[in-house]
Amino acid sequence: MWKLQRALCQYVTDTLSYMTTVKVFYAQFSEWKNSRDKENEKMMDIKKRADKIDPTFTKKEGNWAKFCNYVKRSFQMNPESKLAELENELDEVLKDTLEGLEELNTFVDAVEKLAVTSLDVFTENLVLHLPEKIRFDDVQAVIKTARQICPLLLEFKRNAESFFLPKLPNVEVLTYQLKSYIDSIDTICESHGDSFNLNICLDMSEDIAVNPDNLSENDMQKMINHIKQLDKIRMDEHFRMEFLFQKVSSDDFIKIVDDQLPKMLQFLDELEECAVNLDSMNKGAKISSVTGSSVGVAGGILSIVGLALIPVTAGVSSGLIIAGVSMGVTSGVNSLVTTLTEAGVNHTHQKKANEAFQSFMEEFQKIQECLNEVMKQSADTLEPGMIDLVVGVGKAVNNVGTIAKGADAIADAASGLKASGAGKAILQDGKALSNIASDVPDIGQAAVKGPLALSKGARAGFIALNAVFIAMDIFFITKDSMSLAKGNETKVSKFLRARGSLLRSQLESWEKIRNSLCQSKESNKENRNFLQEPFYPGIKKGLI
Repeated sequence: MWKLQRALCQYVTDTLSYMTTVKVFYAQFSEWKNSRDKENEKMMDIKKRADKIDPTFTKKEGNWAKFCNYVKRSFQMNPESKLAELENELDEVLKDTLEGLEELNTFVDAVEKLAVTSLDVFTENLVLHLPEKIRFDDVQAVIKTARQICPLLLEFKRNAESFFLPKLPNVEVLTYQLKSYIDSIDTICESHGDSFNLNICLDMSEDIAVNPDNLSENDMQKMINHIKQLDKIRMDEHFRMEFLFQKVSSDDFIKIVDDQLPKMLQFLDELEECAVNLDSMNKGAKISSVTGSSVGVAGGILSIVGLALIPVTAGVSSGLIIAGVSMGVTSGVNSLVTTLTEAGVNHTHQKKANEAFQSFMEEFQKIQECLNEVMKQSADTLEPGMIDLVVGVGKAVNNVGTIAKGADAIADAASGLKASGAGKAILQDGKALSNIASDVPDIGQAAVKGPLALSKGARAGFIALNAVFIAMDIFFITKDSMSLAKGNETKVSKFLRARGSLLRSQLESWEKIRNSLCQSKESNKENRNFLQEPFYPGIKKGLI
């Protein structure tokens, strides 16, 4: 007798605990939403300040504008350290965001467990007595509501810690994804919040009573085994994942992930390879630039000395001028060849990166569309138009356009192509994908170095002109040497790695869903049927 009392009381207590968790989150949702909105605003402000320091990824520029912006950025005081400070600031904001998303996960977990809770345990009966203020119908209503909205919970099946990393190139996607979470939960609470708003607290569990006096030993043992199995089903995270798919077969999702995932991972590997090659080319170009500029400085000095000594040496110092000019020409040729080589190599790898992004998105959209079909099952439970909000706005980074914007951002770094602001993170149908192979990553520097290289041979007769070229050479020596010392990662390669990490996190989340569905396959039908079995002797079989 006491075993049945303990098992049944525990199952009911756990159910009331999940209901309390859902109610508390619903009651505090306005505060939760305000906190997330503030974090979103902070992230957007960080992006704006980052754009002012380095507008590479956000503004369309002509070649002259690129040249001016390059010079402007080059003479900023420690732009890299300023960007690093902003990334640290983003990290602090995201710490609060992750805490908020952990609260959301607690809510989602409670809703999932309520969705796979037995309705029959909470059918009117003579065995179980609930606390005075809780009716069986109230509990059943919460369970039914949880089942209605559970397909929408697929929106939140993402590893927040690996997705919301403090990477400035991803900040726009992060703000959009967070806004998506806010809108999705807001929609759920607005449509179903009243079902959760029960007068319930955990202290009520003390008033739960079980009266098995009219039960036989055999019936009690069956109920004990039954409740233990119900608890096992509720705690099975793989079955809960399967249950989110409701009436839509999960086989389609498993198949499409199995078909597309290997190809998508290969595309991400190609992006990483492009990043490595871009950095390698950049390093070689910087070394060549330092070497060539050093030769240019020496040649300029010889030319100046030769020109200055002409009145004193009666033309004997012209040898120094010739030597200086020769070194200037050598430096100019080296700089020009380096610039052209860098442009050609970068053209190849940026084109490859763009093609990888395009291929990736074709496969990415297929998986997202499959999940959208699952989430649309909740359409009848939401107010008109709200399912479009949850499935449309609520998919954020999963939308093909948002990831397509990744290719646009590469294009921005490469050739100044337009990328929209945070409010336009979704680009319709991914049509904004562009060829990113038209220019070198730092076209401003190319705009400076190209003419400079061609003009170095003109040093011969002008001390002032030689002084200008020496100053420019020293500038590039200093800048390129500092870049080499700091690791030599280009803006494009930083973007590729940041976006690649974000995309890989999404694929890992989908793979985890797929693995859970596979593990639940054997027991899924059996568990669903068991949830419909009557719990109390003499009560007819129910329906879920």
